[in-house]
Amino acid sequence: MYKLLIVDDEERARTGIRKLIDWAAHGIEIVGEARDGAEALELMAANPANIVLTDIRMPVMDGIELIERVAEAYPAARCVIMSGHDEFAYAQRAMAAGAGHYLLKPSRRQEILDLVLKLTEEIGEEKAEEKRLEELRNGFRESFPFLKESALSRLALTERPPYERLLSNLKLNGIAFPHPFFGALVVQIDNFHAVQQKYGNVDIELFKYALKNISEETFAPLCRCAAFEYNDDLVLILNAEEWLDAKEIAPYAREIQTNAERYLKFTVSVGIGSLDKGIEHLRASRLEAAKALNARFFAGSGKIADYLEAAEEEEDFSQTSYPLADEKAVLAAVAAGEEDAIQGGLKAFLAALKPESSSKDSVVNSVIALYFALYRLCVERNVNVQEVFGSQLAEITRMLARSSLDHIVSSLTDAALRIGEHLNAKKNGNKLFDAVLAYVRDNFRKDINRESVAREVFVTPGYISYLFKQQMQTSFIDYLHRIRIEHASRLLEDPSLRISDIAHDAGYQDEKYFFQVFKKYMGMTPNQYRNNL
Repeated sequence: MYKLLIVDDEERARTGIRKLIDWAAHGIEIVGEARDGAEALELMAANPANIVLTDIRMPVMDGIELIERVAEAYPAARCVIMSGHDEFAYAQRAMAAGAGHYLLKPSRRQEILDLVLKLTEEIGEEKAEEKRLEELRNGFRESFPFLKESALSRLALTERPPYERLLSNLKLNGIAFPHPFFGALVVQIDNFHAVQQKYGNVDIELFKYALKNISEETFAPLCRCAAFEYNDDLVLILNAEEWLDAKEIAPYAREIQTNAERYLKFTVSVGIGSLDKGIEHLRASRLEAAKALNARFFAGSGKIADYLEAAEEEEDFSQTSYPLADEKAVLAAVAAGEEDAIQGGLKAFLAALKPESSSKDSVVNSVIALYFALYRLCVERNVNVQEVFGSQLAEITRMLARSSLDHIVSSLTDAALRIGEHLNAKKNGNKLFDAVLAYVRDNFRKDINRESVAREVFVTPGYISYLFKQQMQTSFIDYLHRIRIEHASRLLEDPSLRISDIAHDAGYQDEKYFFQVFKKYMGMTPNQYRNNL
């Protein structure tokens, strides 16, 4: 059964959606109804729904904030917004907040049912995909013996390994190299760090395992092939009856690229080393393949590079000195928070590195040095480095070494712009936040919310949330409730005032909801609080 939650401040609307459609006949269970976003989140905490059908304009917490909170806490849930003709701007903001679909009020019964059934179909497909991944995980754990991986890596990576013993170990895994010619390929997942972030550490291992199978099966018609992992790359050991040149190997490398993009949804680059007689040639061939990839660094993703091209291009590499003046210009632009100057400074810095004629190590080392300078600027200006860089410097260094030039430029630009934004926010945040707090204190009796406050101070609702989190480590709605409950507590000291009047004066139109919120924040009902006084 799929679970559906209905959120609307109009009881008639909720009842209509619940009663006009035979949900159970379609395998759907209504797990709850809520009058606003706050109630909906409480219901989700007790019994998470697969689909949330919500109105936009509601008291306490509107549909946009609800969608944001659901997207953060329940990323697998689908949110559908219901809006009228005059709420199109709100609908657009809700879609940006994470709602995947919307319905125009009033909606026909069949229209609602069709959309919900479409979402259950998508959820079912995701569950099937997760099941398939779990089966892959199980197969991976059972069929990836460590002995095979260790023996292959020692053959290709170490100097003068014990060949006979390693080959004997490989025979236990059904691997033999009976032919005289040996060579190596390096298959590299383009922008490995970005792919790893997208799929996670466990699933990326599955994809590497699948890529290994693709590579071995692709080369099977040409020669014996066995693959192992090294520093997140795949190294392919080729064993052929006759000598093969790079032109004969390249079509098979392109087939690996095609299948990786088709089945695994990412691109790979391939470095081709030379073939020669004797297994002792493996180490030199693997180094040639890796050098070929580094030499073609400027070419971007999805490339095939062979050892002959690397030798030709290596002669053209020039030593590039670090552009210290350009670094200072970038840091000055970041400190000033000037977006155009930041982008212009980075462009000049990267141009000074001459990536088209420099080695990969030279370019990456210079970019790492600039990252350190930006990191130091954050520390000096008291900017949260975790929010800017998202990881430790050691991880950043690893990411840069495993990325294409385009991705390096993009990551560097994003980091610099984020620092500039943080510094600008620190300049303007305190004055703006004081204005927000003053507005809430002066208007808490009214039907205000994050959106209405944002309009008053001319910022986005998301920035309002950011300010409360940064300055007070709380949310806007929590602060509003506390102001209202503090005011209500003072009024309860006067026994002549009715509790219903106090609720309205504190900004709560629903007396029952006022009781719930009061008890949550004070630990007792308004009556109990008054009696204790």
